[in-house]
Amino acid sequence: MATHHHSNHGAGLKYAIGITSTILIVELVGGVWTNSLALMSDAAHVFTDVIALLLSWFAMRISLKPATLTKTYGYYRGEILAALVNGVMLFAVSAFILVEAYQRIQNSGHIKSLEMIVIACVGLAANLLSAYYLRGSSANINTRAALYHVLGDALASVGVIAGGVLIWWTGWYVIDPVISVVICGIIVIGGLGLVRESVNILMESAPVGMDPYKVAETISGIEGVIGLHDLHLWCITPEIPSLSAHVLVDDIACSSADAIRDRINDAILGRFGIVHTTLQFECTECRHNTLLCMSTAPT
Repeated sequence: MATHHHSNHGAGLKYAIGITSTILIVELVGGVWTNSLALMSDAAHVFTDVIALLLSWFAMRISLKPATLTKTYGYYRGEILAALVNGVMLFAVSAFILVEAYQRIQNSGHIKSLEMIVIACVGLAANLLSAYYLRGSSANINTRAALYHVLGDALASVGVIAGGVLIWWTGWYVIDPVISVVICGIIVIGGLGLVRESVNILMESAPVGMDPYKVAETISGIEGVIGLHDLHLWCITPEIPSLSAHVLVDDIACSSADAIRDRINDAILGRFGIVHTTLQFECTECRHNTLLCMSTAPT
C-alpha cells in the first residue's frame, strides 16, 4: 500500500516538475521583458519550487530503499530532511526578494503592466495544474512540502495579477515591489510550517494531535494490562506513527501475553492510527508506580 501511494505521489511530482520548469522560463523571460520585480520574484520562487520538487522526487526514491543493518528503519527520514531543506530554501529566497524590493521601492521604473498580467495568468493556470497532480498528498510531509511550494506560487501569481491590474489602472509603479513583499509573507509562512514540522519529527516529538495520556489510558484499559510505564510516541514519518512501552501484566504464559499484545495493537491502531509498536511485557511493578514513567533522571 505504501509503495502504491509513493508511486502515485511520484507520478504527480514528475508532472509538477515539468510544468513548473516551464513556468520558470516563462516568468523569468517575462519579468525581464516587463521590468516587473513581482514577476521576477515569482520566478525566483518558482526556481526554488523546481529545486524543491526535484529534491522531493529524489527523497521519495531514496525512501523506497530497503532497511539495512545500519539504517534499520530504512530511508524514510530522507523525505523529512528534504522537507526541512525546502523550508529553509523558502527563507533564503524571501531574503533575496526583500532586498530587491527595498531597492525598487527607492527607485521604481516603468513596468509593462498588461504583459505582466498575461504572463502571471499563465503562471497561475500552470500552478493550479501542478497542484492538481499533487492533490491527495496531505499525509506525506515531503509531497506536502512540494504542494505548499506550488500553492504558494499560485497565490503569488494572484498577487502579481492584482498588482498588474492596479499598476495599469493607477500608474503607480511602486505597487510592484509592494506586491513582492506580500509574496515574501506567503513564502515565509509556508517555510515556517515546514521547518517546524520537520524539526518536530527529527526531534522524535509525539505525532501532531496525539495525546500521550489518552494513548496510555487506552492501553491501561485493555483486559490483562495491570500498569504501564516508559511510554514513548514518535513518528518515522507522519504516515508511520510509532509507539514503545513497558506493559505490566500478571505472571502469565507467552500465549496469553500474545493475546494482550494483539488487543493493544488493535485498540491503538483503531483509535490513534499507530502502525508500529514495540511492547515490553513485565510482571514486576515499575518502581515509580505511575502511568507515564519519565525517562529523565530525578534532580
